[in-house]
Amino acid sequence: MATSHTWFATDKDWPLILGWLMDAGAQPVDQALTIASIPANSSEFVLYFPAIGAPEFWPDQICLNEYEENTTRWRQALLTKIDTEQRPQRRMIDPQKSPVAGLRTPYLRDGQYWVSGCLWFPTSNLKKVFPELARICGRFERWVRKFPTVFDNRKGDNQSTFDRQICHSSVVQCVTALPDAYSLLNDGMCMVDYMSSDYTFRRCFDRWHA
Repeated sequence: MATSHTWFATDKDWPLILGWLMDAGAQPVDQALTIASIPANSSEFVLYFPAIGAPEFWPDQICLNEYEENTTRWRQALLTKIDTEQRPQRRMIDPQKSPVAGLRTPYLRDGQYWVSGCLWFPTSNLKKVFPELARICGRFERWVRKFPTVFDNRKGDNQSTFDRQICHSSVVQCVTALPDAYSLLNDGMCMVDYMSSDYTFRRCFDRWHA
């Protein structure tokens, strides 16, 4: 099961996230990029940590009979096989064998609403498979949780002051806000959880402008 950390950050906050990742030794799998050049534009990137190891890829031809049917690994292989058949030009990283993290960057939607970003670690049983990566995950969680919590529905309904300003999905999670994003929320700005569907966003939009 992946471990995810979601946060609101503006373009002014974005260097804080990138700086943390650089200090942790992260590098994009796409060697044409550097961490510092990653833009806040809703893109997704795969990062790896060279000090722990190099990323490994699924084979070009995935044979499902090599995996025990209906296990987590079999389902991962099935989904990857479908994806590679649809996009044969793209090599797929195997997160169970690679010290990687996924980064979804925040962005400004419709020129008005900042959409949250997320850093997640997809390896199952992370502490056992990649203990050093698990420590990086824990350090990031402790760092990002130092910023104010603006949404938290882990114990039921969200009780945050900003509940009506945040368009959120039904996913159970805790979301923090970096300094500039938090300042904008305090000024009454509305923001959007990146997992919110277009339907949910339209409902929020109608509520905000009622």
